[in-house]
Amino acid sequence: MNRATLNIDHLERTAGNDRLRRALAARLDRAFKRAGCSSARAARWLGVREYDVQYWRRGISVVPLNVCMRLATVRHLDVHRICTGQTQVA
Repeated sequence: MNRATLNIDHLERTAGNDRLRRALAARLDRAFKRAGCSSARAARWLGVREYDVQYWRRGISVVPLNVCMRLATVRHLDVHRICTGQTQVA
């Protein structure tokens, strides 16, 4: 599959719930900013491509749960809060 097809498919899969996607993007962007972390550095931490991180931070696509888990582990963050915006109740 060529790169243009991948990008089109990528955007079609993420055309759904815009409000939730943007809220997640805002939380991720805040987490990276608080860590003083660029998209390139985050990509290296997470083992993904830089443009994937940029897409997540802009709300173009949604970060996969396994990547959220890695981010939470690396930065000692609450994965539930990143994903939902709410504090987990015990």
